Amino acid sequence: MKKRFSISLANLPRLPLSPQVSLGVIRGKQHKELTELIARFAYCGYFHFIVGGEWLPDQASLRRSVRRYTTAVNETLDHPILGRPSTCLQLRDQLTMADAQQHPIFILDFLNQFFDPDLDISLRERVLDGCCQRVQLLSQTKPVFILIHWLPTEDYQRFFPVLASTADEILEVEENSQIAELQYSLL
Repeated sequence: MKKRFSISLANLPRLPLSPQVSLGVIRGKQHKELTELIARFAYCGYFHFIVGGEWLPDQASLRRSVRRYTTAVNETLDHPILGRPSTCLQLRDQLTMADAQQHPIFILDFLNQFFDPDLDISLRERVLDGCCQRVQLLSQTKPVFILIHWLPTEDYQRFFPVLASTADEILEVEENSQIAELQYSLL
């Protein structure tokens, strides 16, 4: 049985330390929280940062977030090894390249590349299976942290269970305000 947790991005201090697959499901955009999370990960050291969606934090916001941890902003911002695949096939290639180094892996919006209606559904399913197998192999030697945005679409419902089956733990990422309300209600 997989471990399931509810957590806010603000309470996630660093990439998982042990070799495993952690899958976080975000509801809402949470751009500010994601920017802060990327800054914390960069401060902790090198990692592969594979971005499947279109969103990346703007440089000014990311620099401000990093500056909260260190004055060595430029050096810290060199830590993420950025990959921006534009298709599910390129995502598979990015995962293969990440295997060459021992750095942790952070994948944002993993499933986005599989929503392309221009590619045959059987090809997308085959590539997703291959990517999930690659993620499981990677997780034997390094931590893999995947964050996806929940979407109310048919493709999401089709592909999410395949990805979730590879995870050792699934994190329901709540907005900070929801966590604060829950904590207050416990008092």
